[in-house]
Amino acid sequence: MSSPDITEDVDTGIIKIASIMEELGVGSVVITAESKPAGIITERDIALKVLLKNKLASEVKAKEIMSLPLITVESDTSVEEASELAAKSGIKRLPVVDNGVLIGVVSVRNILTLQPEYVKRFYPEVRVLASGWTLDRLEKSLSDCVGFLAREDVTSYQERLKEVYGELSKLVSHYMDDKELKGLFESLGQLYHETELSREEQKKRLEVVLRKFRHITYWRKQQTVSSLGAGVSRFHDYRHGTGKEFRLPYKRTR
Repeated sequence: MSSPDITEDVDTGIIKIASIMEELGVGSVVITAESKPAGIITERDIALKVLLKNKLASEVKAKEIMSLPLITVESDTSVEEASELAAKSGIKRLPVVDNGVLIGVVSVRNILTLQPEYVKRFYPEVRVLASGWTLDRLEKSLSDCVGFLAREDVTSYQERLKEVYGELSKLVSHYMDDKELKGLFESLGQLYHETELSREEQKKRLEVVLRKFRHITYWRKQQTVSSLGAGVSRFHDYRHGTGKEFRLPYKRTR
């Protein structure tokens, strides 16, 4: 979650709230009544409920356009549960409470930064390729297997192989149009499932998979840098976002 939270009272004017959003670079403000969370106002609320309705912004109060009911999660809610709730409710921000006290806000961006495979829950139409930065992280993790084999640490080798295989499986389930990613997954799957190979054969096949990883990773990272210069990218990576950096958390004092 992002914390501390940004809050305003139900009687605060919309112009002030819009100014706060612009000043702090945020897309929402939690609205409180008697210091307790009561609703939330987003940029969309202002656009649809004030501008589109041709209302005079200087006369509109927060309580008139805030979204209700306020859907919140407890601080110990799992990312999985928060993701399902946000997707099911069609919202992109969930205030986080602890014993009824607001302590932060978890957004779709927060969720996808930690769990990029959840992107289909919020954007089912997305069909892009996994970025080189995503593959670079997995390639580095898989590279440790070379050392495990050299030390004959079979347990660590199998655990790391299983870990990378599992992550690739999740990525393939999302990036369904990524044929190169699918090829990597299939190559690693053959190595993962053939448990009777000799250590030398395992090392040989592992090196083949790693070469594929490094080749694809290198070129995708290069293309990502080039495409960013042009303002367009085919690659998505929610662990290392290429959009605006996260803002420092801020709490407005009254």
